[in-house]
Amino acid sequence: MNQYTSYTDEQLACQMQSAFRDEPQKANELFTVLYRRHEKRVRLYAVRMLSDTELARDILQETFVRLYNTLAEGKAIQNISAYIIRTARNLCFNLKRDTKKTISVDELEIALPVQNGFGHVNHEHNELLEIIGVALDCLDDEYKEAFVLRYYSQMSYEEIADITGTSATNAASRVFRAKQKLKELLSRYRIDIERMTD
Repeated sequence: MNQYTSYTDEQLACQMQSAFRDEPQKANELFTVLYRRHEKRVRLYAVRMLSDTELARDILQETFVRLYNTLAEGKAIQNISAYIIRTARNLCFNLKRDTKKTISVDELEIALPVQNGFGHVNHEHNELLEIIGVALDCLDDEYKEAFVLRYYSQMSYEEIADITGTSATNAASRVFRAKQKLKELLSRYRIDIERMTD
């Protein structure tokens, strides 16, 4: 399998499509390389967008099932990375639409009582992530998604624009607004979002 790690995503996909009929084992090995390359990014995206690890696992699985089936059908995909994130995005938004749940700023207060610090040092990181996750849930989806794609999936503004169907300038603006809104929400907990994202 290591022999395929130097291939681009598109080369892997092309080789997979050639191997499906006569070399199914090779096709599966190539697909495993694609999966390992993109699994973490999709999982982080889904977890942050849905705030639910079980649902994120379902989204991750369905995303790669769809990729596999699309390639097995012989359909061409120009940009595998964008296809994967776009598929995960659509699945997340469909799920959110079907199970609409709202979180208000008042709920943020209830869920996260003000403390004089995080308590034990070994809990600081987990508590910080939990606070940021709840704050992210208070953002409108377009801002939340832009922030998640930028800081969790490490995407450029151009990549975010391609996935969300907007301009790079608009993507940058959404990220900036998300940071401003998060800064406002997190200021009461003495969390410096600028320091964390620079």
